[in-house]
Amino acid sequence: MPKPIFLIGVPREHNTANDLRLIQNDISNTIKGEYYVLVYSHFKKEIEFKVFYEKDFDEVKYEELKQIVKDAVSPNLKKE
Repeated sequence: MPKPIFLIGVPREHNTANDLRLIQNDISNTIKGEYYVLVYSHFKKEIEFKVFYEKDFDEVKYEELKQIVKDAVSPNLKKE
């Protein structure tokens, strides 16, 4: 059965890559596999939440999800 994808953006200023992994693991354990959890850092001051579910997906929402993930990953790739 498909699970929703839960995206969580956290402010970059206080989180290392290891912190993000720990946050992701803690949340995944807390919600006990009900969602796929992806945690990323961003430059905003507030925590950001987004949920995507396959039943609600169309091509536009899929492209939006891909762009969110690319935006979250790109700054980290440039740093390394």
